[in-house]
Amino acid sequence: MLTIRVTLADVEPVVWRRFTIASDATLPELHDVIQDVMGWEDRHLHMFFVGDDPLRSTRRYEMKSSLEEWDGGTGTLEDGVRVDDVLGAVGDRLGYEYDFGDGWTHHLVVEEVSPVAGTAACLDGDRACPPEDCGGSSGYAELLKVLADTDHPEHDHMKLWAGDFDERFAVADANNRIALRRAVTELAGRVRERLPKLGSLLERGPLEYHPDLPDVLARVDVDVDQVDPAVAASAMEKLTWMLARVGEDGITLTAAGYVPPRDVAAMRTELEWGTRWFGSSNREVDHQQVHWLRTAVTQLGLVRVLKERLLRTRLGNTLATDPVRLWSHAAARMPVGREQYEKDADVLLLVSVAASCSVDERNSLVFRSLEALGWMIPERERPYAQYLARPTLDFLTLIGAVPSTLGREGAGPDWGRQFAVHALSSRAG
Repeated sequence: MLTIRVTLADVEPVVWRRFTIASDATLPELHDVIQDVMGWEDRHLHMFFVGDDPLRSTRRYEMKSSLEEWDGGTGTLEDGVRVDDVLGAVGDRLGYEYDFGDGWTHHLVVEEVSPVAGTAACLDGDRACPPEDCGGSSGYAELLKVLADTDHPEHDHMKLWAGDFDERFAVADANNRIALRRAVTELAGRVRERLPKLGSLLERGPLEYHPDLPDVLARVDVDVDQVDPAVAASAMEKLTWMLARVGEDGITLTAAGYVPPRDVAAMRTELEWGTRWFGSSNREVDHQQVHWLRTAVTQLGLVRVLKERLLRTRLGNTLATDPVRLWSHAAARMPVGREQYEKDADVLLLVSVAASCSVDERNSLVFRSLEALGWMIPERERPYAQYLARPTLDFLTLIGAVPSTLGREGAGPDWGRQFAVHALSSRAG
């Protein structure tokens, strides 16, 4: 274990911390600890450098994105570089630059080396780090000056901007941040192992960037059992009904390419949908449920249209009487969205179903996590973010995994949670 003191340059009174870190930690892990002990929010780029001035340093350890876009040939990728490669003995020094716009320079020095293993922890420190995006050391000095002068014309405005900023520092707060990051990191590892479809999404936006996702994931049971045949039969009822209705001979579509009225009428009666349908029409275009069912068996590769007939595929013939395998196949094909934003929203929707989220929780999860991935969602659509996952939402509504009113009622049956977990844990898609 190394005991390191980090000091924020060009700030008075001095802002500093003392912390421990394992010598075999990597520089990205050291970055995380510095962020947590200082109290930064990890919004900006960073780098490590040798020397006192990042602009004059000829040896830098940089993020991959920095190397790809701005490096002049003097930088080294920080990934994989161990802390004791650059800070191995008492007195060793290293610079750390955070937020290249504001230019927050930190100086690190090793104060002690211990042979006893342990985990990262904050030991001591003084004064809170400045607020993000306050303009660097000069902007921070001006901020403190304005906040201290109640007669200053900008006092009220700057106090509102600074919010609950407090210059005092608490070691417990720093260690809470370290513990939270450690827990999130461990959770992300379990997600990659147990829920690979969500793991793929998190490769583009790490778990710590998602405000709601860690708490929601804590409610997901990733160790669900294999599906019970009776449950599978109930969940796959409408799919197996449609495959049986198509049969070996197929269904001749109308001249306009729709399911014939007699088959629509049979769905209304035999699938007990009629009580929730408006009107007495037997036309496919008048009933969303028919569209859901036809779309589902088509998307799953169970039926196809050939010469104006709806026919079962070879796969459809195989799964027509095997609801357990049909469940597994359907779960493996989730999500069913085509556009990338739909796929991302679909995965998040599945997480919300696996966690039995309410509609408000679901919308918040989908919206805020999509934003964490870089998607821009218009203000008017934010309360209805779940509908960005419409392809998968339609399928889950069809089989009954979420309530029939387009998911507006929130959580569905217990087996719906199981189906969602099976979908997220499948590596096919």
